[in-house]
Amino acid sequence: MHTGYFNNIHPFTKIILSFVIAIILFFIVSFVGATIPMLVFDVSMEKLMSSLQDYSDQENISLMKYFQILQTLGLFIIPAILLAVLFFKQGLKQFGFQEKTTITTLGWVVVIILFGLPVINVFAEWNSGMKLPSSLSSLETVLKNMEESAAQLTNAFLSTNTFSGLLVNLLMIAVLPAIGEELFFRGLIQRFFINWTKIPCMGIVLGAFLFSFMHLQFYGFIPRMYMGIIFGLIYYWTGSMWLPILAHFINNGTAVMVYYFFGEEVAENKFDTIGTQEGNWYFFVFSLAFVFVALWQISKEKKSETINI
Repeated sequence: MHTGYFNNIHPFTKIILSFVIAIILFFIVSFVGATIPMLVFDVSMEKLMSSLQDYSDQENISLMKYFQILQTLGLFIIPAILLAVLFFKQGLKQFGFQEKTTITTLGWVVVIILFGLPVINVFAEWNSGMKLPSSLSSLETVLKNMEESAAQLTNAFLSTNTFSGLLVNLLMIAVLPAIGEELFFRGLIQRFFINWTKIPCMGIVLGAFLFSFMHLQFYGFIPRMYMGIIFGLIYYWTGSMWLPILAHFINNGTAVMVYYFFGEEVAENKFDTIGTQEGNWYFFVFSLAFVFVALWQISKEKKSETINI
């Protein structure tokens, strides 16, 4: 199959087209996906949409999970595959799935995510305490309401006591987002920014910025951008898409597992506060040191060729 039809267009144009195509495919997949429950359960679109606002009914939550999976497929995974065919002469091979890695590098990736938890928690605490100027108080209210709604939805998703529910949550929250978001933001957007700016660090930061911005959660923006930079560095230095996917999966999957096995109270009051409590500054320092050492070791492993398309 011939690929790379639009390989020679400007990187900035590729970025714009990537988001336009992703949004179009998202609406197509969502529309097609919405017709299935409407036909199967014989419900109107109005009733279907209203049920997505009720977190008290388990059937509604299952429906929300269905649409969440559709969102990841339509917004990231399907567009990333199509865009790879359109933009890359090597097609999907350009993502670097065929790149070999070592057990040592895999180990350092795990260290970055698990031992880097206090850094994420501290950034999250700083971000959550940010205040906008009084002139933007109405915007701040809107942002806080969005954040609260997102937290309520996440809690509704994670509140399951069955093994099958755990597997669905891992698929929805860890597996599919790790694949889709890494393909789209690291495999495409970061690459195009690097080609455009000719400055790898700038390309990685800009890609991470859009990665965080697309989640539309202002009070989680800083830790998510931080993770985007980490994923971007791993991909740039190794050239293997498997490694940022693994890092992303561990980050999301760990939260799912903690919530399932220990409950909401432990997840929010203990797991999410590691390194943020008064007097625990050394957790943050040691965590940041572990992350820097691990990244340095990964950088020595291999230099990728992600600038070239």
